[in-house]
Amino acid sequence: MYWIVAIFALTTATLVSAQPRILTLEECVRMAWGQQPQVAMAERSWRLSEERVKSIRANLFPQVSAGYQFRRYLSTRIAFQLGIPQTVQEAVEFKETSLTVSQLLFDTFQTPLQIRQAKAQANAASFAYERTRADIALQVAQQYLEVLRARALVRLQERVLERARRLLEAAEAGYKAGTAAKLDVLRAQVQVRNTEVDLLAARNQERLAMLTLRNLMGVSDDFAFDIAEPAEETDTPPDLTEFLAIALRNRPEIREAEWQRESTSIAKQLARINTLPVVSLSGSYNRYPSTTRVTDKEWALNLIISYPLFDGGRVQAELAQAKLQEEQAELNLKRTLDNIRLQVQQAYTNWQNARERFSAAQESVKEASETARLTEEAYKVGAASLLDVINAQLALAQAETQEIQARYDLLRATYALRHAIGEINRYFAQRTRK
Repeated sequence: MYWIVAIFALTTATLVSAQPRILTLEECVRMAWGQQPQVAMAERSWRLSEERVKSIRANLFPQVSAGYQFRRYLSTRIAFQLGIPQTVQEAVEFKETSLTVSQLLFDTFQTPLQIRQAKAQANAASFAYERTRADIALQVAQQYLEVLRARALVRLQERVLERARRLLEAAEAGYKAGTAAKLDVLRAQVQVRNTEVDLLAARNQERLAMLTLRNLMGVSDDFAFDIAEPAEETDTPPDLTEFLAIALRNRPEIREAEWQRESTSIAKQLARINTLPVVSLSGSYNRYPSTTRVTDKEWALNLIISYPLFDGGRVQAELAQAKLQEEQAELNLKRTLDNIRLQVQQAYTNWQNARERFSAAQESVKEASETARLTEEAYKVGAASLLDVINAQLALAQAETQEIQARYDLLRATYALRHAIGEINRYFAQRTRK
């Protein structure tokens, strides 16, 4: 008795573990954020720029170093003994331990400007990282919905095939009863075969859509999962004017372009400094705990003033280059703003259009479904031809296809609108924490 219970429990556990994990859209996006190489590369670029800030800032702090030197060499000299010159060689050793403290005091503001430039680049990299996350989130959401759309079309084709088979059975029954012609049976058979081909194509599209989603998520081939329908959202969004204001506040591309402009502005200041006399002031203190020197400690105050008298035009060319880069950054910011305005307008228009199409498609399905039902009933009593029924079923399938397309177009447009106004990262982050 016990072994039967054990086998039953083991079989149940195996079946449960074989079931693929059901992932929500939020979980798919979170997995993509954690496993997509594109996101990881953007995050590494951000961290790299942060480390560069620390590296440059270190120049403002005292630099302390310890050292040890050991040298052994032969010293050769000429000595005279009884008036006769002789070559004398003797081994000489030099041993020294040292402790050095140095401090940069002034460098014509170059180091503070370099720190500001590095911070600007780090801030730009952080917003580039957010931009990458937003793009990946949108791509995953769009492809997630594409899988669901393909799956819904498969289910639709299965229903269409079932209708075609019922019609074939009715035609065959009518032919046997003498109320339908052989042509009706042939037409119904063709309809079944065509629907079977459409079903195979729909299933292939579903498989391809799932493969693309897996690639976007960055998951391995042996990770088994399925996806669920997203929750319906009934919130009415604000108008276009408010959307534009939200986008200008939130889009990471704008902040990224602004910090890039700041970086080029500082680069121009650094290039202009190089056209002037550059003053560098630093101090150092050296201590030699053990040495063969005459003194065991020394200090120095170094003042260096340099000015390029002739460099083949390099400094002026670098200044001109920095000015052009600043102008490019300014133009890039303007282009980014224009593109974002256009994206918001397009996304809002597409969302409105998708909502209207979905409402119209729902009404069309109701009308086509009723027409198909009445036509099929009329055919059973001989008041309609088989061709009328086939046409009614085709019209119904077309209306249902348009309704599915419109439903998922509306969902895709919703996420595209969230991306356009810069809210998609916050949206998925908040839903993930719930």
